[in-house]
Amino acid sequence: MTERGVIECLGCGEHKVLAEYSALNASGAPRPYCKPCNAERVRLGHYSVTKEFIDALLLLQESRCAVCRVVGPGKRSLDIDHDHGCCPGRRSCGECVRGLVCRNCNFHALGWYEALPPELRTFDLLNGYLADPPAKRLRMRLTAVGDD
Repeated sequence: MTERGVIECLGCGEHKVLAEYSALNASGAPRPYCKPCNAERVRLGHYSVTKEFIDALLLLQESRCAVCRVVGPGKRSLDIDHDHGCCPGRRSCGECVRGLVCRNCNFHALGWYEALPPELRTFDLLNGYLADPPAKRLRMRLTAVGDD
């Protein structure tokens, strides 16, 4: 705490007033992350990925949707896409994360397309994304670097 009612967020490092933080923890102290940073931590935890992995994926995808290539207006504007068939629970294992996609591709294209019978999945663009998603390529690069 730097001054009364102002706290440094452990996520972004900014000094913010108490109102910028979510609820207090069990001991009555404010949580160490501001609301946006806490939301991002929850999102990353849901998909079992790190901020560094998402940043690297964003760089690999040139800040564009992995499907339609539209530029996302900000880091949090792209959804984390994962294979819903991989993990039975509400959380992802992280290995089934495929890429970062815009809201339209996430909700309107991929969900609809994957529900089609295989013989009707004839869109090369979507088939290419599903067969070789950016996160898979990134994991292969990271593994190759780790092997050196």
